[in-house]
Amino acid sequence: MTFVVRGKRRRWVAAGAAVLVAAVVVTVVAVQGGDPAPAAAATVAVQRGEVTSSVAASGKVSPVASRELAFSVAGTLTSVLVKPGDEVAAGQDLATIDDADAREARDDAANALTEAEQALTDAKAAADSDDTSTGCTSARGAAYGGSTDSSVTAVTAVLLAAPAGATATATAPSTSGSAPTTPTAVSLAGRSTTSPSVSASAVSASTTATAAPSPSPSSSPSASASPKPTATPSRTPAPSTGSGSCSSGGSSNGGSSNGAGGATGGRGSGGDAIYSAQVAVNKAEAELTKAERDLAGTTITAPVAAKVLSVGGKAGDPVSTGTFITLGVVATMMVEAEFAEADAVSLAVGQPATVTLANRPDETLPATIAQVAATGTASGTLVRYHVLLAFDGAPEGLLIGQSATAGVVLARAEGLLLPQSAVRVTGDATGEVKLPDGTARTIGIGLRGDGNVEITSGLTEGDTVRLNARS
Repeated sequence: MTFVVRGKRRRWVAAGAAVLVAAVVVTVVAVQGGDPAPAAAATVAVQRGEVTSSVAASGKVSPVASRELAFSVAGTLTSVLVKPGDEVAAGQDLATIDDADAREARDDAANALTEAEQALTDAKAAADSDDTSTGCTSARGAAYGGSTDSSVTAVTAVLLAAPAGATATATAPSTSGSAPTTPTAVSLAGRSTTSPSVSASAVSASTTATAAPSPSPSSSPSASASPKPTATPSRTPAPSTGSGSCSSGGSSNGGSSNGAGGATGGRGSGGDAIYSAQVAVNKAEAELTKAERDLAGTTITAPVAAKVLSVGGKAGDPVSTGTFITLGVVATMMVEAEFAEADAVSLAVGQPATVTLANRPDETLPATIAQVAATGTASGTLVRYHVLLAFDGAPEGLLIGQSATAGVVLARAEGLLLPQSAVRVTGDATGEVKLPDGTARTIGIGLRGDGNVEITSGLTEGDTVRLNARS
């Protein structure tokens, strides 16, 4: 159905449309031709708080101390008990190799030591037997008034222990038939020792006895009593008929008073045999120690609590004595960060710092600078310095190589502050702000921090300035 507008109704519609169009035109003209009201500038109030200046750098968590472990001998792997990433305790077995060869070498070394010790025992027994069979003891006893003083035995022992070619000199003090207790120095080429001095009974009450045996042309040591004691015996001595033939390596010194000199003669074949046997024992002991160390080294154990970083093979593989397992010492986990040159110049060992881990972005961990590299590393035109930061208390679950951010506060100041955008710096300690009405005012400034500026003069707490000092 169609409606048709006729007569007066059509005229009213036309008039209304005209009025509406006119109103729209007037509105558009008014908007285009009028001046808009100016917007008010943003302002900020002076506040009291802390201004901090800090630097930051990215880094990673790393074990600063690591241990490279190896087998003591080459062999075939029989077991590998760990893999990279495992945490191990101190003393825990990590890997082993076949120890049959090392065990056999240890047994051979032990047998060799037993044989060497027996040879030394035999050499000492033979030397004692030689002294007895040649009458050295009786000769010494007759020469010293029939006594077998323990000091004589001590001196003889020193002479027998002396290396070949050494020279021994025993100094006898003045005597009166009794044995003095004052020690007498015995010099052996390259070393010295002290033994009790020896007293000798006089051969004749009216004569002065001096024992000075002629030295042998060989390298065997000789002994002489340099002082000439005047003997005043308290008893009648037995005549000394001792022969000086005790020293097989020295000269034979006969006579009634030369027995004592011969008795302390050079080290002969018996002394050489003892010396050689002792050298063999020392060598065998060293070889046994090494063999035992090699046997123990067929098993790798963790020296400290750590995390396994790498393993060099699997069971059945042949291995050498090179590094097989590398451990990262968990107790030394630190953050390695690279600071820009401009920031690194302000860093020093001992400065407090903070660390934020990638898996704990909302947690700030306290730390301390442990090391600042002396030289930087260039990357293009930028130079960076390697810095180590130690956790004040390392958290649980640290991952080797995980990302971290290190921050170091260089300076702090408490006082009035404004945002950096509200202050136009005009000097080292001066700046300019704009009041809400646009008037500029010079102020004093202190520490320029990460986001704020310390205000030292020109404004008071609560004063309002424009947020943009350049507007």
